[in-house]
Formats: sequence, C-alpha cells, structure tokens
Amino acid sequence: MNNRLAVTGTERRVFGLLKRRAKAKGRIGLAFSGDQIAVAVLSNDGGPPVLERCELLPVDAAGGAEAMTAAMRAAVLPRLPVSVVLRPEDYQLALVEAPDVPPAELRAAMRWRLKEAIDFRVEDAVIDVFDVPSQKRSGQGRMLYAVAARRSAVAGYAAALATVPTLDVVDVPELCLRNIASALPEAADGVALLHCGEASATFVLVRGATFYFARQLNLNATQRLVAGRAAGAPLDSADVVLELQRSLDYYERHFDQPPITQIVISAGGPQAQALATELNRDTGFDVGVLDLNSVLSCTQPVDPATQRACLLAVGAAMRAERRSL
Repeated sequence: MNNRLAVTGTERRVFGLLKRRAKAKGRIGLAFSGDQIAVAVLSNDGGPPVLERCELLPVDAAGGAEAMTAAMRAAVLPRLPVSVVLRPEDYQLALVEAPDVPPAELRAAMRWRLKEAIDFRVEDAVIDVFDVPSQKRSGQGRMLYAVAARRSAVAGYAAALATVPTLDVVDVPELCLRNIASALPEAADGVALLHCGEASATFVLVRGATFYFARQLNLNATQRLVAGRAAGAPLDSADVVLELQRSLDYYERHFDQPPITQIVISAGGPQAQALATELNRDTGFDVGVLDLNSVLSCTQPVDPATQRACLLAVGAAMRAERRSL
C-alpha cells in the first residue's frame, strides 16, 4: 500500500479552500472554542521551526461569524497559509475498509460505507480519507480513516474567515495531534499522546512520523480525571487505563508492531501531572507531561494553561503537507 501519510507526506485534498501556493515559510493554526480563538504562528525558514506566537483571542460567542471575522481582523495575522481545526461536533472519524474502486471513485463509494457509521445525513457531509499502514491480520483488507465533516461547519469556517485570504486547510484534531506526537523524542520508539480537551479527549498512536491509530476517550471519564482532582475528589484512572490498553492491544495485534510503553499527556497544569502519576502507577508505563517549550523553539515561554488551550492550533501550524487532510 502506498502510505502517503508516512512516506510521501502528501494526502488527499477535500476541504481545501484555495489553490495550491508556492511553499511558504511557515503556517498559522486556528482553533475555535466557545468564546476564544486559539492562534499559533509557526515560522520555518529552512531551519528548525519556531513558534513565534501562541495565544488566545477573545471572541463574542453570540456574535456568530461576524464576531469571528472581527476577531481575525483584529489579530493582524502575518501573510502565511492558514489551517483551521474542526471542533469535535463538526465531524466524525471512522476506520473503514476501503472499497475496491478506482481512486477517482473512492470518495463517492465511501459515502455508502459511512451511511451507518455517522449520526447525520451523509448527503450533508464533506468526505475525505487518509491512509494508515498495512494491517498484518490475515484476510484484512486495506483500511482507511474516513472523515465526514458537516458541510455547514466547513462553510461556516469559510465565511467566518473570509478576511483571511491565505486559508487553505481545514484540518482534524487527530492529525494535528499526530504532528505534535511525531515531534516528540519518544516517537522514535512509538508513543501514545493523550490530549484532554474541554469537551473530549483523544489518544493518538504514532511511531516516527507514521500515524497508526486514534481513539476517542469516554467523555465522562475525561471530566472526572481532569476536573476531579481540582475539586479535591479522588482521581480514578481506571477508564483511561482500559481505553489505553484497548488502543495499544489493537496497535500491536493489527500492525504487528513492538509494544508502545511511553505515554505523553498534553493537558497542562497540576491535573495533567496528577493523571500522569496515576497512569504510571496503574500501567507501569513511562508516563510524562507534554511541554511545548521543550519540543519547539519558542520565542517566548508558553505557560501550561496556554499550551493546553492552544495545542490543536499549534499542531495545525505544524502541518507539513500543503493539502487538506
């Protein structure tokens, strides 16, 4: 299988909004959440990438697209390509067997595969796919991750960012996390990155630059783990351990890879450290907490709270591909 994601670094474009441009010396990542917009500006002038800007911008959540447009205008962004990250409610991700059709017919055929896999009308979805490495199980067909984004959400981002002429990518959180995980020193031997967001949490498994697997974490478990310690409640990592073990078992069994024993937690602050301590105790794995200051060259140190809020924007800015998804 031609694994574009790991080998050539090019992927299919479906959510692209502009024509391809000459290679730029950096990228901007944007992630919308409630009444804030996370902004990350990454420059790359031939040397190691530099995180030039990482901040949260306020936006009037009740103001809709006009408020977001005003916030973008006030942000005074440099003229670099822009990636915007879909929110969890904007899309669904499914691991499906690829239909046996010519490449030009793949997306149309994938719509039929997704009809029963998503909870909104497939006719209202923008579809894209990206490859994962060949699975080793006997009789297992070629597998793909299919992204079904709500067409209304994609159109909404395009409208809200109408004043940003360099917007060219609509991305998904899983691939943004892939970009960050691949930059970790632990990635060489394989690493599981756990990102705890406000409304969801996600595991991604990578080895080197290769994306293998993603799993959404149970929301209730995430809320107990992230918020429970701050409220003084006992921290129960049992649900996280179970989901993590399922993910690692799948990775080892289906891809015939050596075990991953290193876990990195992306959420900043004392809650992340508490969760790392619990997981280390309950799994015996090497569990650490992500610090973007040690992964990227930053013009100014980024505090843990900002790291957590801006992580997906940073991952979007780290995209090396010039095509969506």
